[in-house]
Amino acid sequence: MARAPVGRIARKSGINPLPIIIFVLVAALAGAGLFTWDYLYRRRQEEATRPPAPEVVVKNLVENIIGRGTVKEAKIDQAAGIVTVTFESATFKPDQPKEDSREFISAEAKLASDVILIIPDQLAAAVPVLKQVKRVDLTLVYQGATLATATAVRNKEVQVTFVDPRLK
Repeated sequence: MARAPVGRIARKSGINPLPIIIFVLVAALAGAGLFTWDYLYRRRQEEATRPPAPEVVVKNLVENIIGRGTVKEAKIDQAAGIVTVTFESATFKPDQPKEDSREFISAEAKLASDVILIIPDQLAAAVPVLKQVKRVDLTLVYQGATLATATAVRNKEVQVTFVDPRLK
């Protein structure tokens, strides 16, 4: 070790702290960024795995049977256990015989109500509200005009009321 000249302060030898401080700050920032990214990723994944709202499930169930884009409105009254669905009839044709139209609309109403009332166990576990449904009220429309209304209760026959004069 060399001695400092007389009258001068001796320089300390050792490690320069500036690179260490920079390294620690960069590591902390990288760690915080990774933590934030992971947190946001997990949150998005949790949202994606949640079951959709019961109204969306009902809409999808009916559209799987009747046809895509046919459901105009789907509501669930959880307290009363009533599902209300309005959908466009896929089978009604104004020029077909009245008896055929009535038969097709009744079949549509039965299929649409059964798909809601007879729920698979897996779906009931994901959306427990659907297991509590006691009644399904359906409104079948054609080009905005109501053709028929139907009411279905679990373990009973569907009651269809034809509203349109072409079906009476």
